[in-house]
Amino acid sequence: MGVEGGGILDGVSKEEHPSRFQSENERTPPDAWRVWERQRLKPPGTTLLIPMAWSAFFLAATPLPLAFPGNTPDDAIISSALFATAWTLVLLPLLFLGSLSRHPSQSHAYDIFPLDMPSLLIAIALFLGHVFLNPILGWASYATFWYSWAKLTKSLTDATFPSSGRWIKEIDPLHFNQIGLVDGWVFTTGHFKTGVIGVGPSLTSQSRLVIEGVRAGNVAHIAISILHRSGFRHDPFQNRIDVQNIDSLLEKPPFIFITDGPISSD
Repeated sequence: MGVEGGGILDGVSKEEHPSRFQSENERTPPDAWRVWERQRLKPPGTTLLIPMAWSAFFLAATPLPLAFPGNTPDDAIISSALFATAWTLVLLPLLFLGSLSRHPSQSHAYDIFPLDMPSLLIAIALFLGHVFLNPILGWASYATFWYSWAKLTKSLTDATFPSSGRWIKEIDPLHFNQIGLVDGWVFTTGHFKTGVIGVGPSLTSQSRLVIEGVRAGNVAHIAISILHRSGFRHDPFQNRIDVQNIDSLLEKPPFIFITDGPISSD
């Protein structure tokens, strides 16, 4: 059985086998999770690496037409085009990965993490000052944009270090309203859908546990993962997650499956 976003690779041999990098990091969950399966997701770093490298190249090339004038048809336009290309290569992958979409792990309504809003605002203000006040401010603006790019790169490095993944269980979406939650968890929707459908405890200032709806063809699943502030999903059972109470929070799945018989908390 394959699931959108990556193979399910726990217990039974599936579509692929974990790399040594993955297997040395992953931990076995408690016995209460035995009917759940691990879904490994494509690491976001593979999508970000090449665009970020090229963005650094174009950002480094941005001042060259102005530093060595007269070598292009229009130095200012070429410089602006190089700058725009650099940041387009930053923004498009983040939009594609959903990092800039609204989600429950963002700290406030204007949170654009992993972009560093303070340094970006300062860089933009210095750029406007270079246009209207003093051209020398253009170099200060350029240096601040580099600082913002470096902070972004550091944030992405930290956010992509843990393994991407989640734990899933097949369900009948028609019986979604028969699923209850333990204390500390709440559904954010009254019906099954793909995407985040519930939230659990906050783990750090950068992450929290979430419940997601996942579909693979006509098969529906519910999933548990750690949603980072970057929008990336992290497998909760791994050695690269430094959360002291994760084992107690996930000693067993937080669901109560209500059936015609006794209540099940698998």
